[in-house]
This record gives sequence, C-alpha cells and structure tokens, in this order.
Amino acid sequence: MKLKNWLGLALVLGLLGCANDDEGLEITQELSNASFTVIGEDPNKVYQLSYDGNTQPITSDLTQELLVPSDYLTLRQRGNTLSFYSFSQGFFSLAIKNVETGVAEIFEDFYLNTAERSVSWGIDNQENVFFGYYGPNGSRNLGLQDFDLTNSTSQDIQIDFNVDTTYQPLLYEGRVYISYKDNSGAYKLTYYDIDSKALGPQLTSNTRPFGFLITQNGELALLRGLPTPVIEFYDAQSFSFLEETSLERDFGFPAGPVNDAFVIEDRLYFNFIYPQPSRFVSGPAIYDLVTQELKLIDISSLVDDVEEEMGFGIILTTQVYDATQDVFLIGYGSSGDEVLGGVITASSNGDLLENITFPFFPTYFVRN
Repeated sequence: MKLKNWLGLALVLGLLGCANDDEGLEITQELSNASFTVIGEDPNKVYQLSYDGNTQPITSDLTQELLVPSDYLTLRQRGNTLSFYSFSQGFFSLAIKNVETGVAEIFEDFYLNTAERSVSWGIDNQENVFFGYYGPNGSRNLGLQDFDLTNSTSQDIQIDFNVDTTYQPLLYEGRVYISYKDNSGAYKLTYYDIDSKALGPQLTSNTRPFGFLITQNGELALLRGLPTPVIEFYDAQSFSFLEETSLERDFGFPAGPVNDAFVIEDRLYFNFIYPQPSRFVSGPAIYDLVTQELKLIDISSLVDDVEEEMGFGIILTTQVYDATQDVFLIGYGSSGDEVLGGVITASSNGDLLENITFPFFPTYFVRN
C-alpha cells in the first residue's frame, strides 16, 4: 500500500477541538508527559488527533467536520490556526480551524481558477487568501492576488517578470514571504506587506540557491550551501544584514522556506538528509552553531524498538522538533497493508519517551 498517493508520504510542500465521535478508532498509548496535535489520513478521510500526555487522545474526523477531502492540496499553519486547501472542478475551497478554540470556517468553492492566472500556491491569514500565480495566460510573469474572503474582492500586484520557478510562501507578522528563481538563474526573496499592500525589499543571490526561515528571535535566516556553507541573519522587515555563521558542512537545505528547521539560541534543529543508500531518508539532528558539532538522533534504534514492540515494520512519514517540550515528534505508518500509524516521541538525547498508535497515517504535526 502506498503512503500517499492518498497520503503524501512526507508532506512536501508545507483541525481540532471537535467531538470525539469516531467510535471505530481504537487508540493505544503509553503514559507520558508529551503533548502534541497531529493531522493524518486513511484512504478515505482526514483526521486530527490531540494528545496531552495524560488522558485518552481526542480524535476528530475532519472530512466529516470540515469537508476536507483525502486528496486536499496543502495544509498551512498560522499560529494555532490550520488551513486546508482543496481543488475540484475548477474551484478552490478552504477549511480553517483554530486548534486551540475549535472555531472553524468553511469557504467552499470560494475561488474560480481561470486561464488568466496559473496558480502556484496559496496562503491565508483567515481574512484574505494570497495566491501566487503566473499570468497573463502563457507568460512566466509572477504575480500575487490578494483575495478578500469576506466580500470576494481582489487586488493584484506584480512581483517579477520572466520567472523560472516559484517556491512555497511563508506568512509571518503580516508579511507574505515570496522566494523564486528567475530565468537568469538568480534566486530572489521579497515579501508582500498585507497592511500596506505593497512589496518590501528584495534579497538576490545570483545563481546560488538558499533556504530561509524565521528564527526564535524573529530574525530572517538564510541557509546557503556549497561551495561555502553559511547561515546569514537579517532583519525580517528591512532585510538589513545582521551577521553570519560559517557551517562546516552542507546540509542540503532546499530553496524556499525550510519549515522543519528551527534556530533556537545557538542551535539549529532540523531533519538531516542521509546519504543514500540508507534505511532512512532523514532523521532528527541538532547542529551547534558555536562548536560546529553535529548530533544525530539514533533513529535506527528508535525504529527498531518500536518495530519490536509492534511486531511489524514501519515507514517514517513526518518528523519535527517541538521546542516547547524539547522533544522530537516522529510519525510513522505500517509497511504492510493494514492502515495503522503512530507517533514516536524522543528526547533531544535520543531516548524513546513513548509510542502511541492509531488507525491512520500521520502527515503533519502542529507547530507550537
């Protein structure tokens, strides 16, 4: 059975509070202090599971509650709010839910996609949706459409001309960060200011790609690879340069936002990509920016322990570091035909803290 033709094994791109009415879902657990909220799927439905480490997990059927189809396009997170985008018969639909309060909104068929714009991505702040698109029809000019969900009005702004590739967006403090590569091979980063409805400054990196993220301190961090790996820090609004730290190795971060990496104080928490052939595609890692020491969590031992406990093989589906608890959250699905998944929580030292199983595959952990 494939883990995302209907599931999206390892969600690339990059919810709750409802009644626990899924009587057919049996969940096993071990006592632990770890807490998390995870989104997952079986062949037909999308689920949310919330676990506080002490009580029975609460499971919600999001397909029934929010009309989220199992083949939804993508999932965005903004604070405690998750947004599910789907597409059917030429229309985009959006389901929004606050994971803390349980408040939800559904915007079914709210936007008709036309030949005028070739939409590449969408992101929202609950009031407006921001679409990145190529247009007019047949061109490689990159634009942004600011679409008001309340009155269905919109405004377009030109970002750049002759664009080769656009990457996924990032929303932070009223700014939509937009990265792309133009036809000359230059990699660029700018943002759309939601309040002023204007573009901000631009960072350009000739033909050298970079990933980016927002640090714990609210700074913009650019991750550049070979020939001279480095992490550069900028003011997130003015793009003024602050400082840089050389890295002793290239970690192969992709261009665009790196959603599974976090800079906290002087450490980089991320998913290390293992050289192939390897049993795993990636695994949790910590890199000390001062000592340049790389610490890899022994993912093989963790998986061996869980497989021995469960009595069958598993395939990792998604993983992320949770700074609020100093734990790594690792999702997996069974390697056989049975639809069974689970979450491994491990300490930053690599110790197995718990293993919780449930009858669907996890695809996304809500970031705290």
